[in-house]
Amino acid sequence: MTRVLVCVQPARGHVGPTKPVVEALIAAGHEVAVVTGARYRQAFEELGAEVSVLPPEADFDETDLDGTIPGRAGLSGLKLARFELAHFVRAVPAQLSVIDEQEADVVLCDPLMMAGLALVRRNRRPRLLTLGFLPFMPPVPTGPPGHPLRGALLKTLAPWVTGPAQKLAKDLLGGDPGMLFTDWPLHSDGVLQMTCPGFEYPREGAPLHFIGPTTVSAASEHPLPSWWTDLDGGRPVVHVTQGTIANDDLGRLVEPTIDALAEEDVLVVATTCGGRLRPGPLPANVRVADFLPYDELLPRCAAMVSNGGYGGVNHALRYGVPLVVIGASEDKREVAARVTWSGAGIGRARASASPRTLRRAVRAVLDDPRYRARAQELAEEMAAGPAMDDVVKLITAG
Repeated sequence: MTRVLVCVQPARGHVGPTKPVVEALIAAGHEVAVVTGARYRQAFEELGAEVSVLPPEADFDETDLDGTIPGRAGLSGLKLARFELAHFVRAVPAQLSVIDEQEADVVLCDPLMMAGLALVRRNRRPRLLTLGFLPFMPPVPTGPPGHPLRGALLKTLAPWVTGPAQKLAKDLLGGDPGMLFTDWPLHSDGVLQMTCPGFEYPREGAPLHFIGPTTVSAASEHPLPSWWTDLDGGRPVVHVTQGTIANDDLGRLVEPTIDALAEEDVLVVATTCGGRLRPGPLPANVRVADFLPYDELLPRCAAMVSNGGYGGVNHALRYGVPLVVIGASEDKREVAARVTWSGAGIGRARASASPRTLRRAVRAVLDDPRYRARAQELAEEMAAGPAMDDVVKLITAG
Protein backbone atom coordinates (compact mmCIF):
# COMPACT_ATOMS: atom_id res chain seq x y z
CA MET A 1 0.00 0.00 0.00
CA THR A 2 1.21 3.48 -0.89
CA ARG A 3 0.29 6.63 1.02
CA VAL A 4 -0.51 9.41 -1.44
CA LEU A 5 -0.92 13.06 -0.48
CA VAL A 6 -3.04 15.06 -2.92
CA CYS A 7 -2.73 18.87 -2.78
CA VAL A 8 -5.37 20.70 -4.83
CA GLN A 9 -6.66 24.26 -4.97
CA PRO A 10 -10.34 24.66 -3.97
CA ALA A 11 -11.70 25.31 -7.47
CA ARG A 12 -14.20 23.19 -9.38
CA GLY A 13 -11.98 22.99 -12.47
CA HIS A 14 -9.15 21.61 -10.33
CA VAL A 15 -11.16 19.35 -8.03
CA GLY A 16 -13.23 17.81 -10.86
CA PRO A 17 -10.32 16.09 -12.64
CA THR A 18 -8.64 15.19 -9.33
CA LYS A 19 -11.55 13.31 -7.74
CA PRO A 20 -11.51 10.34 -10.18
CA VAL A 21 -7.78 9.89 -9.53
CA VAL A 22 -8.34 9.91 -5.76
CA GLU A 23 -11.25 7.50 -6.11
CA ALA A 24 -9.19 5.10 -8.23
CA LEU A 25 -6.26 5.18 -5.77
CA ILE A 26 -8.56 4.35 -2.86
CA ALA A 27 -10.31 1.59 -4.83
CA ALA A 28 -6.90 0.04 -5.51
CA GLY A 29 -6.23 -0.14 -1.79
CA HIS A 30 -3.94 2.84 -1.36
CA GLU A 31 -4.16 5.36 1.46
CA VAL A 32 -5.02 8.88 0.32
CA ALA A 33 -4.89 12.18 2.19
CA VAL A 34 -6.06 15.42 0.59
CA VAL A 35 -5.15 19.05 1.30
CA THR A 36 -7.71 21.47 -0.14
CA GLY A 37 -10.15 24.23 0.78
CA ALA A 38 -13.11 23.97 3.15
CA ARG A 39 -15.60 24.07 0.27
CA TYR A 40 -14.44 20.67 -1.03
CA ARG A 41 -13.75 18.86 2.20
CA GLN A 42 -16.92 16.79 2.07
CA ALA A 43 -16.46 15.88 -1.61
CA PHE A 44 -13.16 14.13 -0.87
CA GLU A 45 -14.24 12.67 2.47
CA GLU A 46 -17.15 10.98 0.69
CA LEU A 47 -14.60 9.19 -1.48
CA GLY A 48 -12.88 7.84 1.63
CA ALA A 49 -9.91 10.20 1.77
CA GLU A 50 -8.52 11.92 4.85
CA VAL A 51 -8.88 15.68 4.36
CA SER A 52 -6.94 18.58 5.85
CA VAL A 53 -8.28 22.06 5.16
CA LEU A 54 -6.02 24.91 4.08
CA PRO A 55 -5.62 27.80 6.55
CA PRO A 56 -7.83 30.83 5.82
CA GLU A 57 -4.95 32.81 4.28
CA ALA A 58 -4.51 30.05 1.64
CA ASP A 59 -8.19 29.19 1.16
CA PHE A 60 -10.78 30.95 -1.00
CA ASP A 61 -14.33 30.58 -2.28
CA GLU A 62 -14.42 30.35 -6.07
CA THR A 63 -18.01 31.64 -6.08
CA ASP A 64 -16.85 34.86 -4.38
CA LEU A 65 -13.25 35.43 -5.38
CA ASP A 66 -13.35 39.19 -4.83
CA GLY A 67 -14.88 38.73 -1.39
CA THR A 68 -12.47 36.04 -0.22
CA ILE A 69 -9.22 37.32 -1.78
CA PRO A 70 -8.49 40.84 -0.47
CA GLY A 71 -7.24 43.26 -3.11
CA ARG A 72 -8.62 41.36 -6.09
CA ALA A 73 -11.76 43.44 -6.71
CA GLY A 74 -11.59 45.87 -9.61
CA LEU A 75 -8.64 44.23 -11.37
CA SER A 76 -8.79 42.75 -14.86
CA GLY A 77 -6.57 41.63 -17.71
CA LEU A 78 -2.83 41.52 -17.13
CA LYS A 79 -3.14 43.44 -13.85
CA LEU A 80 -5.39 40.69 -12.51
CA ALA A 81 -2.98 38.01 -13.72
CA ARG A 82 -0.10 39.81 -12.01
CA PHE A 83 -2.03 40.06 -8.74
CA GLU A 84 -3.19 36.43 -8.78
CA LEU A 85 0.26 35.03 -9.42
CA ALA A 86 1.62 36.96 -6.43
CA HIS A 87 -1.33 35.73 -4.36
CA PHE A 88 -0.55 32.11 -5.25
CA VAL A 89 3.05 32.55 -4.09
CA ARG A 90 2.06 34.40 -0.92
CA ALA A 91 0.07 31.35 0.16
CA VAL A 92 3.13 29.04 0.19
CA PRO A 93 3.91 29.21 3.95
CA ALA A 94 0.28 28.52 4.86
CA GLN A 95 0.12 25.62 2.40
CA LEU A 96 3.33 24.11 3.76
CA SER A 97 2.07 24.38 7.33
CA VAL A 98 -0.54 21.75 6.44
CA ILE A 99 1.44 19.71 3.90
CA ASP A 100 4.41 19.24 6.22
CA GLU A 101 2.17 17.68 8.85
CA GLN A 102 1.46 14.79 6.48
CA GLU A 103 3.48 11.67 5.82
CA ALA A 104 3.44 10.45 2.24
CA ASP A 105 5.25 8.20 -0.22
CA VAL A 106 3.96 10.23 -3.16
CA VAL A 107 2.66 13.78 -3.44
CA LEU A 108 0.27 14.78 -6.24
CA CYS A 109 0.31 18.57 -6.45
CA ASP A 110 -1.83 21.15 -8.22
CA PRO A 111 0.44 23.23 -10.50
CA LEU A 112 -1.02 26.42 -9.00
CA MET A 113 -0.35 25.29 -5.45
CA MET A 114 3.03 26.97 -5.20
CA ALA A 115 4.08 24.88 -2.23
CA GLY A 116 5.33 22.66 -5.04
CA LEU A 117 8.08 25.22 -5.64
CA ALA A 118 9.37 24.67 -2.10
CA LEU A 119 9.00 20.88 -2.34
CA VAL A 120 11.05 20.45 -5.54
CA ARG A 121 13.98 22.31 -3.94
CA ARG A 122 14.25 19.92 -0.99
CA ASN A 123 17.02 17.34 -1.02
CA ARG A 124 14.85 14.80 0.76
CA ARG A 125 11.21 14.60 -0.17
CA PRO A 126 8.57 12.10 -1.33
CA ARG A 127 8.11 11.41 -5.03
CA LEU A 128 6.40 14.51 -6.43
CA LEU A 129 4.01 14.40 -9.40
CA THR A 130 2.13 17.34 -10.90
CA LEU A 131 -1.59 17.21 -11.68
CA GLY A 132 -1.65 18.41 -15.31
CA PHE A 133 -5.12 19.92 -15.67
CA LEU A 134 -3.68 23.20 -17.04
CA PRO A 135 -1.79 23.81 -20.30
CA PHE A 136 1.80 22.62 -19.99
CA MET A 137 4.08 25.64 -20.16
CA PRO A 138 7.81 25.72 -21.00
CA PRO A 139 10.33 27.68 -18.88
CA VAL A 140 9.84 30.73 -21.13
CA PRO A 141 6.48 31.14 -22.88
CA THR A 142 7.12 30.94 -26.61
CA GLY A 143 3.69 30.35 -28.11
CA PRO A 144 2.86 27.58 -30.55
CA PRO A 145 5.49 26.37 -33.04
CA GLY A 146 5.63 28.60 -36.11
CA HIS A 147 4.30 31.75 -34.37
CA PRO A 148 7.44 33.80 -33.52
CA LEU A 149 5.61 37.13 -33.17
CA ARG A 150 3.29 35.79 -30.50
CA GLY A 151 6.24 34.21 -28.74
CA ALA A 152 8.12 37.52 -28.74
CA LEU A 153 5.10 39.30 -27.26
CA LEU A 154 4.79 36.74 -24.47
CA LYS A 155 8.49 37.06 -23.65
CA THR A 156 8.08 40.84 -23.41
CA LEU A 157 5.03 40.70 -21.14
CA ALA A 158 6.18 37.82 -18.94
CA PRO A 159 8.64 39.77 -16.70
CA TRP A 160 6.06 42.48 -15.92
CA VAL A 161 3.37 39.92 -15.09
CA THR A 162 5.55 37.53 -13.11
CA GLY A 163 8.06 39.96 -11.55
CA PRO A 164 6.32 40.68 -8.21
CA ALA A 165 5.54 36.99 -7.64
CA GLN A 166 9.12 35.98 -8.48
CA LYS A 167 10.52 38.49 -5.97
CA LEU A 168 8.07 37.25 -3.36
CA ALA A 169 9.12 33.63 -4.01
CA LYS A 170 12.76 34.61 -3.50
CA ASP A 171 11.92 36.33 -0.20
CA LEU A 172 9.77 33.49 1.12
CA LEU A 173 12.26 30.76 0.18
CA GLY A 174 15.25 32.66 1.56
CA GLY A 175 17.06 32.92 -1.75
CA ASP A 176 16.81 32.62 -5.50
CA PRO A 177 14.64 29.55 -6.27
CA GLY A 178 16.77 28.87 -9.36
CA MET A 179 13.75 28.84 -11.66
CA LEU A 180 10.70 30.88 -12.57
CA PHE A 181 8.22 30.10 -9.81
CA THR A 182 5.64 28.73 -12.29
CA ASP A 183 8.17 26.27 -13.71
CA TRP A 184 8.40 24.02 -10.67
CA PRO A 185 6.40 21.21 -12.43
CA LEU A 186 9.35 20.86 -14.85
CA HIS A 187 11.47 19.87 -11.84
CA SER A 188 8.93 17.43 -10.40
CA ASP A 189 9.16 13.69 -11.00
CA GLY A 190 6.49 13.84 -13.70
CA VAL A 191 3.41 15.67 -14.94
CA LEU A 192 0.16 13.74 -15.34
CA GLN A 193 -1.01 15.78 -18.34
CA MET A 194 -4.77 15.41 -18.74
CA THR A 195 -4.90 15.51 -22.53
CA CYS A 196 -3.27 13.70 -25.46
CA PRO A 197 0.00 14.46 -27.29
CA GLY A 198 -1.85 15.99 -30.25
CA PHE A 199 -3.18 18.83 -28.09
CA GLU A 200 0.12 19.91 -26.52
CA TYR A 201 3.08 21.49 -28.24
CA PRO A 202 6.03 19.10 -28.68
CA ARG A 203 8.49 19.31 -25.76
CA GLU A 204 11.84 17.58 -25.78
CA GLY A 205 12.80 16.19 -22.39
CA ALA A 206 9.62 17.34 -20.64
CA PRO A 207 8.49 14.99 -17.83
CA LEU A 208 5.06 14.44 -19.38
CA HIS A 209 2.79 11.43 -18.97
CA PHE A 210 -0.31 11.90 -21.14
CA ILE A 211 -3.26 10.36 -19.30
CA GLY A 212 -6.20 12.00 -21.09
CA PRO A 213 -9.04 13.94 -19.42
CA THR A 214 -10.18 12.39 -16.14
CA THR A 215 -13.27 14.46 -15.24
CA VAL A 216 -16.56 12.58 -14.97
CA SER A 217 -19.83 14.49 -15.50
CA ALA A 218 -22.79 12.13 -15.40
CA ALA A 219 -26.55 12.46 -15.00
CA SER A 220 -26.21 11.26 -11.40
CA GLU A 221 -24.45 14.56 -10.64
CA HIS A 222 -26.46 16.86 -12.92
CA PRO A 223 -30.04 15.65 -13.58
CA LEU A 224 -31.40 15.86 -17.11
CA PRO A 225 -33.78 18.80 -17.83
CA SER A 226 -37.34 18.30 -19.10
CA TRP A 227 -36.35 19.40 -22.63
CA TRP A 228 -33.59 16.78 -22.97
CA THR A 229 -35.37 14.83 -25.73
CA ASP A 230 -35.19 17.97 -27.93
CA LEU A 231 -31.52 17.09 -28.48
CA ASP A 232 -32.60 14.13 -30.56
CA GLY A 233 -34.65 16.21 -32.98
CA GLY A 234 -32.23 16.04 -35.89
CA ARG A 235 -30.78 19.56 -35.74
CA PRO A 236 -27.03 19.98 -35.03
CA VAL A 237 -26.52 20.73 -31.33
CA VAL A 238 -24.17 23.60 -30.44
CA HIS A 239 -23.22 23.86 -26.78
CA VAL A 240 -22.04 27.19 -25.34
CA THR A 241 -20.50 27.75 -21.91
CA GLN A 242 -18.34 30.25 -20.04
CA GLY A 243 -17.05 27.55 -17.74
CA THR A 244 -17.78 27.10 -14.05
CA ILE A 245 -16.44 30.40 -12.67
CA ALA A 246 -16.53 33.27 -15.20
CA ASN A 247 -20.30 33.67 -15.29
CA ASP A 248 -20.76 37.06 -13.70
CA ASP A 249 -21.31 38.51 -17.20
CA LEU A 250 -22.86 36.10 -19.70
CA GLY A 251 -22.69 38.91 -22.25
CA ARG A 252 -19.07 37.95 -22.95
CA LEU A 253 -19.85 34.72 -24.79
CA VAL A 254 -23.12 32.95 -23.95
CA GLU A 255 -25.50 35.75 -24.95
CA PRO A 256 -23.60 36.72 -28.13
CA THR A 257 -23.62 33.06 -29.20
CA ILE A 258 -27.37 32.85 -28.62
CA ASP A 259 -27.81 35.99 -30.76
CA ALA A 260 -25.42 34.69 -33.40
CA LEU A 261 -27.27 31.41 -33.91
CA ALA A 262 -30.87 32.58 -33.37
CA GLU A 263 -31.68 32.25 -37.09
CA GLU A 264 -29.52 29.21 -37.77
CA ASP A 265 -30.89 25.69 -38.18
CA VAL A 266 -29.22 24.45 -34.99
CA LEU A 267 -30.23 23.78 -31.40
CA VAL A 268 -28.24 25.95 -28.99
CA VAL A 269 -27.71 24.45 -25.53
CA ALA A 270 -26.34 26.95 -23.00
CA THR A 271 -25.15 26.35 -19.45
CA THR A 272 -25.10 29.33 -17.10
CA CYS A 273 -23.29 27.72 -14.12
CA GLY A 274 -24.80 30.15 -11.62
CA GLY A 275 -24.93 33.16 -13.95
CA ARG A 276 -28.05 34.95 -15.17
CA LEU A 277 -29.09 35.66 -18.72
CA ARG A 278 -30.47 39.09 -19.57
CA PRO A 279 -34.27 39.43 -19.14
CA GLY A 280 -36.54 38.65 -22.06
CA PRO A 281 -37.65 35.72 -24.19
CA LEU A 282 -35.10 33.36 -25.70
CA PRO A 283 -35.02 32.38 -29.37
CA ALA A 284 -37.03 29.25 -30.11
CA ASN A 285 -33.89 27.22 -30.84
CA VAL A 286 -32.27 27.80 -27.43
CA ARG A 287 -32.32 25.57 -24.36
CA VAL A 288 -30.76 26.64 -21.04
CA ALA A 289 -29.69 24.86 -17.86
CA ASP A 290 -27.50 25.76 -14.91
CA PHE A 291 -25.33 22.64 -15.28
CA LEU A 292 -25.57 19.59 -17.56
CA PRO A 293 -23.91 16.17 -17.53
CA TYR A 294 -21.16 16.42 -20.13
CA ASP A 295 -20.86 12.66 -20.55
CA GLU A 296 -24.48 12.70 -21.74
CA LEU A 297 -24.43 16.05 -23.58
CA LEU A 298 -21.18 16.07 -25.54
CA PRO A 299 -21.79 12.89 -27.57
CA ARG A 300 -24.87 14.69 -28.97
CA CYS A 301 -23.00 17.89 -29.91
CA ALA A 302 -21.85 18.99 -33.36
CA ALA A 303 -19.76 21.84 -31.89
CA MET A 304 -18.92 23.53 -28.61
CA VAL A 305 -18.37 27.25 -27.97
CA SER A 306 -16.22 27.77 -24.88
CA ASN A 307 -14.27 30.42 -23.01
CA GLY A 308 -11.28 28.06 -22.98
CA GLY A 309 -11.24 26.09 -19.75
CA TYR A 310 -8.64 23.35 -20.29
CA GLY A 311 -10.78 20.67 -18.66
CA GLY A 312 -13.95 21.49 -20.58
CA VAL A 313 -12.12 21.72 -23.90
CA ASN A 314 -10.46 18.34 -23.39
CA HIS A 315 -13.77 16.86 -22.26
CA ALA A 316 -15.22 17.93 -25.61
CA LEU A 317 -12.27 16.48 -27.50
CA ARG A 318 -12.75 13.19 -25.66
CA TYR A 319 -15.99 12.90 -27.65
CA GLY A 320 -14.58 14.28 -30.91
CA VAL A 321 -16.44 17.60 -30.67
CA PRO A 322 -14.83 20.48 -32.63
CA LEU A 323 -14.50 23.81 -30.87
CA VAL A 324 -14.82 27.57 -31.05
CA VAL A 325 -12.84 29.05 -28.15
CA ILE A 326 -12.93 32.74 -27.18
CA GLY A 327 -10.89 33.42 -24.05
CA ALA A 328 -8.09 35.60 -22.75
CA SER A 329 -8.03 35.35 -18.94
CA GLU A 330 -5.92 33.00 -16.79
CA ASP A 331 -4.65 30.18 -19.04
CA LYS A 332 -7.41 30.57 -21.61
CA ARG A 333 -5.41 32.33 -24.32
CA GLU A 334 -3.05 29.35 -24.19
CA VAL A 335 -5.98 26.96 -24.61
CA ALA A 336 -7.33 28.99 -27.53
CA ALA A 337 -3.91 28.85 -29.19
CA ARG A 338 -3.80 25.06 -28.79
CA VAL A 339 -7.25 24.66 -30.32
CA THR A 340 -6.12 26.49 -33.45
CA TRP A 341 -2.68 24.83 -33.54
CA SER A 342 -4.10 21.32 -33.13
CA GLY A 343 -6.63 21.86 -35.93
CA ALA A 344 -9.57 20.85 -33.71
CA GLY A 345 -11.34 24.19 -34.05
CA ILE A 346 -11.00 27.96 -34.04
CA GLY A 347 -9.40 29.73 -31.09
CA ARG A 348 -9.21 33.46 -30.44
CA ALA A 349 -7.39 35.08 -27.51
CA ARG A 350 -10.11 37.63 -26.80
CA ALA A 351 -12.25 38.39 -23.77
CA SER A 352 -15.43 38.38 -25.88
CA ALA A 353 -16.68 38.27 -29.46
CA SER A 354 -19.50 39.79 -31.48
CA PRO A 355 -22.45 37.72 -32.73
CA ARG A 356 -21.17 38.21 -36.29
CA THR A 357 -17.73 36.81 -35.42
CA LEU A 358 -19.24 33.91 -33.53
CA ARG A 359 -21.69 33.06 -36.33
CA ARG A 360 -18.85 32.87 -38.84
CA ALA A 361 -16.69 30.76 -36.53
CA VAL A 362 -19.45 28.31 -35.64
CA ARG A 363 -20.52 27.98 -39.27
CA ALA A 364 -16.93 27.31 -40.29
CA VAL A 365 -16.55 24.57 -37.66
CA LEU A 366 -19.87 23.00 -38.63
CA ASP A 367 -19.39 23.22 -42.39
CA ASP A 368 -15.72 22.28 -42.78
CA PRO A 369 -15.36 18.54 -42.08
CA ARG A 370 -11.66 18.92 -41.32
CA TYR A 371 -12.38 20.32 -37.86
CA ARG A 372 -14.53 17.37 -36.81
CA ALA A 373 -12.12 14.91 -38.40
CA ARG A 374 -9.24 16.37 -36.38
CA ALA A 375 -11.29 16.42 -33.17
CA GLN A 376 -12.12 12.76 -33.73
CA GLU A 377 -8.43 11.97 -34.26
CA LEU A 378 -7.68 13.53 -30.87
CA ALA A 379 -10.55 11.53 -29.34
CA GLU A 380 -8.95 8.36 -30.67
CA GLU A 381 -5.60 9.40 -29.16
CA MET A 382 -7.28 9.86 -25.80
CA ALA A 383 -9.09 6.54 -26.02
CA ALA A 384 -5.80 4.78 -26.79
CA GLY A 385 -4.13 6.35 -23.74
CA PRO A 386 -3.69 4.76 -20.32
CA ALA A 387 -6.69 3.44 -18.40
CA MET A 388 -7.19 4.65 -14.83
CA ASP A 389 -5.65 1.42 -13.51
CA ASP A 390 -2.51 2.31 -15.46
CA VAL A 391 -2.55 5.82 -14.01
CA VAL A 392 -2.73 4.37 -10.49
CA LYS A 393 0.28 2.15 -11.25
CA LEU A 394 2.18 5.16 -12.63
CA ILE A 395 1.49 7.14 -9.46
CA THR A 396 2.40 4.37 -7.02
CA ALA A 397 5.36 2.86 -8.90
CA GLY A 398 8.79 3.22 -7.35
